Amino acid sequence: MLLAEPASTPYDLNFRLLGIPVRVAPWFWLVALLLGWNLTKVGDQQAMLLTLWVASVFLSILIHEMGHALAMRFYGMDSHIVLYQFGGLAIPDQFSSRTGFGSRRMRDDPVSQIVISAAGPAAQLGLALAIALSLKLSGFRMSFPVPYMESVISLQEGRAIDSRPLEFLLFYLMWSSVMWALLNLLPVYPLDGGQIARNVFSLYNPVAGIFFSLILSVVTGVAVAVYAFSRQDLFLAVMFALLAFSSFQVLQAYSGRGGYGP
Repeated sequence: MLLAEPASTPYDLNFRLLGIPVRVAPWFWLVALLLGWNLTKVGDQQAMLLTLWVASVFLSILIHEMGHALAMRFYGMDSHIVLYQFGGLAIPDQFSSRTGFGSRRMRDDPVSQIVISAAGPAAQLGLALAIALSLKLSGFRMSFPVPYMESVISLQEGRAIDSRPLEFLLFYLMWSSVMWALLNLLPVYPLDGGQIARNVFSLYNPVAGIFFSLILSVVTGVAVAVYAFSRQDLFLAVMFALLAFSSFQVLQAYSGRGGYGP
């Protein structure tokens, strides 16, 4: 259900980027506002900060999906992008008429699917790295209070950014890009990491690959849900609990259809 493309509405925003059709559903903006509501409660500037937050989430997720779409184009697949309440989707349309990497067999090739799945998080991490390097080389500092990432992205030395809106925009862009990319790399369906795990397992065991990736998805989803609950992050806990349960249901159905399993 999370991977289902939402129906078009008269309120969608439609445009093309690098020749790729992009559609933004109205629910995307509402969910982005809700996610940033508590994060942007800083003094009497919430309206401005909330606007910057929504803009940064839009740019970050768009870049994520563009990573997927451009990787598909490399393998000869046309695609379109939809941003909706659960984030974004890069949806393949059809194989183009190009040959070589664009042959239809690429659709079932685990290596090409790993590249396509990894391209989205890689694009977001590349964006965060580009911002960090630009600030570092320009002699600016910026706080980046993400657990375990402060030592990786060290921007504690330098002069302050003169523009407060620019500082917050860059901070939100880095924060949303890094956190979204890392969450998506967890080996849980239907996240990118779950797709990567399935194809990695399939490289070594085509018969049992899906079965083992579903088990990993259930275990990882439960572990993340428990960890998030222990840190009182109810939203993350509920989300990964639902993903783990969904993977468990798929695992049961897959085994019941005669798939690999006990």
